[in-house]
Amino acid sequence: MLPSVLAACRGDDDDDDGNPLGPNVPAPVTGISFDLRTDVGIFQIIDLLEQIEGAFYTAVVRSATFNTFNTDEREVFTDLRDAEVIHREIVRAFLGNQRLPDIRGSINTATLNSMLSSKQNIITSARMFESLGVSGLNGAGKYLQDARNLAFAGKVASVEGRHLAALRELLPPAGVNANTAFASDETIDANGRDIKLEAGDILSRLLATNILVAGTLANPPISNAPTAVQGVPTPNFFPANP
Repeated sequence: MLPSVLAACRGDDDDDDGNPLGPNVPAPVTGISFDLRTDVGIFQIIDLLEQIEGAFYTAVVRSATFNTFNTDEREVFTDLRDAEVIHREIVRAFLGNQRLPDIRGSINTATLNSMLSSKQNIITSARMFESLGVSGLNGAGKYLQDARNLAFAGKVASVEGRHLAALRELLPPAGVNANTAFASDETIDANGRDIKLEAGDILSRLLATNILVAGTLANPPISNAPTAVQGVPTPNFFPANP
């Protein structure tokens, strides 16, 4: 499947038409909701997160601030852009006609421009999005019913975790030892477990970033929670300062 997925990746992500999100941005979408009783509903949340990450990193690489980065930083963010675009397209290929609409038109450009206004804002925002991605995938695992889907989610979580480690090393969160920021006590607990959030908490934190315009998600955004047969909620573990 991979060659066809790579071919499906939007080849216009690098085109320059003055829009930080790229050309042909669609109209905003509204009322997205998630039915978490199925693997499809769970992967639709992953679709949302990957679309946002892909849009964000595309905008970073197209931004004026990107030109102030040193060579290593530009390489990191270009690699992040490429990886997240591939993740996005793989997830959307998996979902087929059940994938979410293209949500680029629902990106809050005022918030995005604020995130792009400085190197610190870019890295801090990137850490938050990667933290939400890792946490969401880890939190979703116990509810997935198809072992193949669980294996795929685990692989994506591993890659997202490496992205987060690289970003925390580039710019450690305030109060975190720079020598251990890539894998500190904030991201790995005493039992060696990674960060994790339940789906509702993921969406709440995502909405709190104001990256989506009001009304993009339904209220409430989760139409049906996972069933008890799928699994039961577990305590969250998330850094106070991602």
